[in-house]
Amino acid sequence: MTIHEFYYNEHSRRLYVEFSTKEDSDKFYRILELDYEDIEYYSPEIIDESDMDDIDENFVKDLVNQYLKENDLPSETIL
Repeated sequence: MTIHEFYYNEHSRRLYVEFSTKEDSDKFYRILELDYEDIEYYSPEIIDESDMDDIDENFVKDLVNQYLKENDLPSETIL
């Protein structure tokens, strides 16, 4: 998995993630938006909203992987 971009909007309390999987190669990317409650649920570690300013790509990758264990991949978007 490659994380292309991510950011947390503290006003809407949503995490926006653009990523691609190995199967997507360089042809597609996917967008995932998670509410803070979803972030808490799928987070591989205990997290507080104040921690969201310090998340890194590894955290986001782990979060998306956890999310995908229970959900389907988001639809593809052509690059």
